[in-house]
Amino acid sequence: MGDYGRRIVLDQKVDTVVDALKAAMRAEGLTPLGEIDVREQFARDLSHDFRRYTLVHAWSVQLAREALRHSPDAGTQLLAVFAVYELGDGETVVVATPPFASLTDDHQWRTAFPVLASIADREIEKVARIVDRITPVTVG
Repeated sequence: MGDYGRRIVLDQKVDTVVDALKAAMRAEGLTPLGEIDVREQFARDLSHDFRRYTLVHAWSVQLAREALRHSPDAGTQLLAVFAVYELGDGETVVVATPPFASLTDDHQWRTAFPVLASIADREIEKVARIVDRITPVTVG
């Protein structure tokens, strides 16, 4: 994983990747909750042009129920966030951050909340599978 999450570069258009991402999310049990068109927001609110850039937020209802039973404060950590943006050469980048990403490397948190740490580990694997599903297989 990179500094901001799992990152891949695809030789596909942004819209195609966003559609494939949402299908992969559903296949792994995540529900897309919201989509932010960053380019549109910048144009409308800042009168600033920007590359194609979409943020997709998703969650697992099962994860939410299980996590919130153990700690109601965990609500701020329940979303997986996927950034999809275009590069100058027409390729598209996906950066994926799983739920609990800001906490998973914190040994004290893992010790204090072992059930949540276990949930987080499962979600990290799920997000990795989602990214793998949208990565084209090279035949050669």
